[in-house]
Amino acid sequence: MQLPNSLAAIGIATACFCTSALLNTQQNTPSLDLSPCTVNGMQAKCGEYEVFENRTTKTGRKIKLKILVFPATGAERLSDPFVYVPGGPGSSATEDAPYVAPNLAKIRAKRDLLFVDQRGTGGSNPLDCQLFNPADLQSYLGYFFPLEAVKRCREQLEKKAELTLYTTSIAMDDLEEVRQALGYGKLNLMGASYGTRAAMVYLRQHPQSVRTVTLFGVSPTSQHMPKNFAQDTERALQGVLAECTANEACNRAFPNLRNEAKAVLERLLRGPVEVSVRRDMRGSADDVVKVKLSRDLVAEAIRYMLYNPGAVPRIPLFIHQAAQDNFVSLAQAALNYRRQIVASGSNGMYLSVTCAEDLPFVKPDEVTLLSANTFLGDYRAKQQRAACELWPRSTISADYASPVQSAAPVLIFTGQWDPVTPPSHGDFVAKGFSNSLHLVVPQGGHGFGGM
Repeated sequence: MQLPNSLAAIGIATACFCTSALLNTQQNTPSLDLSPCTVNGMQAKCGEYEVFENRTTKTGRKIKLKILVFPATGAERLSDPFVYVPGGPGSSATEDAPYVAPNLAKIRAKRDLLFVDQRGTGGSNPLDCQLFNPADLQSYLGYFFPLEAVKRCREQLEKKAELTLYTTSIAMDDLEEVRQALGYGKLNLMGASYGTRAAMVYLRQHPQSVRTVTLFGVSPTSQHMPKNFAQDTERALQGVLAECTANEACNRAFPNLRNEAKAVLERLLRGPVEVSVRRDMRGSADDVVKVKLSRDLVAEAIRYMLYNPGAVPRIPLFIHQAAQDNFVSLAQAALNYRRQIVASGSNGMYLSVTCAEDLPFVKPDEVTLLSANTFLGDYRAKQQRAACELWPRSTISADYASPVQSAAPVLIFTGQWDPVTPPSHGDFVAKGFSNSLHLVVPQGGHGFGGM
């Protein structure tokens, strides 16, 4: 799950919400001095903060959290920074920072921008897994989490991490300790995708430390990924197909789109197709490799296209091509998304979070029922469950999935055709916030693509 492409609307939140809080440092928390650094030509401050991996016993291994701050640029510097909490789970805040910070220039005029790599990501003892073989393109087009790779990754990571100690609740206590060490007042949290869940967990655990919250693509603590992925993807896909049918030019180009989508699915249910794809999109067009493309990967490619409004207009074309027995575009998209999304980030941290907070509450029979007659089907839930059976599972609090409630100002954005965090999620969490506003972006996906 990724950060929406446009962040301009965030200014609404900071412009409208109340004044900054006083500093809220606590005794016994060591102070932290950051050093000047340059990030993509921007002046910043960098550093690390050490925490116990086991926050309960406060013994044993310590891990360093990577921290990046872009100081306020104006003469008036308020004590409540703007804090970016990335998606995934598994994305790195500091790696996203060079792309996020320029969009927050107006906010930075008065407030520091704070980026902290969550434990298990980026520069904070990353739990990185090598899931696929870059020399073998077919390896990218198999299991979502190849089981042998999961076994190897666990063996490697257990040498440097207790994998049950990388859940959201523990990480949000890390963030609170960093806030205290830096001497900041209340935080203005901005969460994207999984980052919305993390931000809400922080709000629940440390309500006195939050001034405002901005959420993009809401993942409630009760979402239990990937339970509803098939249904949510189907809703978004059918919405996009309906818009094409209603559009004169699109309907003229693809007059039988729904029937073609059905035909493509029926063809793939009979078995995979063989397709020639380019080994490297930046390399020679003649350097092609034959791969086998399954129904699962075609469905996954379309799902990821629905993430971004910039890719959505190509969905009718790709389906039409596939209906003519030309699966090249879908195969290339499937390969690219596996490389750029599934294989990126800290997948070990993804497993530590979802195997504790999500999969235990996803019943196989329920997923089979929910995914029936959908384009995506139940492959993702089955394969993610199989991976979690090989991964250590942390124990979470009994009330973890309960709705988060707060009187803090909360601004919520969701995309109309988001295939993973639909508008209903925004409506759901808004019920727990007495001072909230939920905005649905027309034709928006998981990102808004500058809309």
